[in-house]
Amino acid sequence: MTTAKARAAARVTYQLETLWDYDYEPTHAELETLYETAKKNQWNGSTAIDWSHRPGAAGPVLNVQVAFAGTNFFARLTPEEQKEVEIRVSAWRLSQFLHGEQGALVVCGQLVNSIPELDAKLYASTQVVDEGRHVEVFERYVKKLHKIYPVDPLLKTVLDEILATNLWELKLLGMQMIVEGLAIAAFNLMRKQTADPTLAQLLDYVLQDEGRHVNFGYFALRRSIPDMAPAKREYLEDFTFRVCDAMYARDERTGFQSIKTVWNELGWDGDAIWRDTIAHSQTTKAFNSFLFHDNLMPRLVRLGLISPRVEPRYRAIGLCV
Repeated sequence: MTTAKARAAARVTYQLETLWDYDYEPTHAELETLYETAKKNQWNGSTAIDWSHRPGAAGPVLNVQVAFAGTNFFARLTPEEQKEVEIRVSAWRLSQFLHGEQGALVVCGQLVNSIPELDAKLYASTQVVDEGRHVEVFERYVKKLHKIYPVDPLLKTVLDEILATNLWELKLLGMQMIVEGLAIAAFNLMRKQTADPTLAQLLDYVLQDEGRHVNFGYFALRRSIPDMAPAKREYLEDFTFRVCDAMYARDERTGFQSIKTVWNELGWDGDAIWRDTIAHSQTTKAFNSFLFHDNLMPRLVRLGLISPRVEPRYRAIGLCV
């Protein structure tokens, strides 16, 4: 490994229990259906997507007028500056997608070992293939667009904790429900804001897979949580609130703040634009609403992970259930 590659690599130390299932008896009817769907819906990123166009040549990668509607800073930008924002913000977003997909690839490899029932292992194996394909297509697109930005510190912290835990239930909760839920919200938002046909096609294919991934986590956790020991259940509840609190962008302390790197690169005040965006961006409000209020919170309620013990904490940060 070269020095540059060594700097880019990251090591997470964990202990992982490997569980075998010698019964070979079906346990999750829903996962059997998901497994069949996953096998039928495999696609090849090299041939399914039309890579012949330069990113942005047939339509803007990001509709910046929509993406930054409501903010004060955007109205002052020249057309040339708007184009720079389009390319760099898109590259930053897609870089975070890429890092998240690599995290999902590694976590799902762990789940094949650690999840206890065979039908769950079989489905997890299909997701390993899915995530490898997602890493491939996002890397290819973002390198053609601009450059790969470093992983956001908040995203890295969450991924590292999910990777390091020896609890398969927390891996499912953290990756399948929270990070994959975040991905679906972000992909849907970017799909609405792009007019680039290659990116639109890429996101359509990836979203087709992501819905299955969230359902995998939901079905498996729905079966395990009711019989879970109280201490373990409280641990999952506390982890979930802590991650939601950090990801729910609403002030200087929360959200994926490495976007400031883009603004600083352009010679602007990244902190000031962050405050403007958090306070006024319609896109930020739409993202928070779609991720938390429409999707994640209702699923957590159905799983029983928002107990009377933690519900007041959610209400205190504006995430009512």
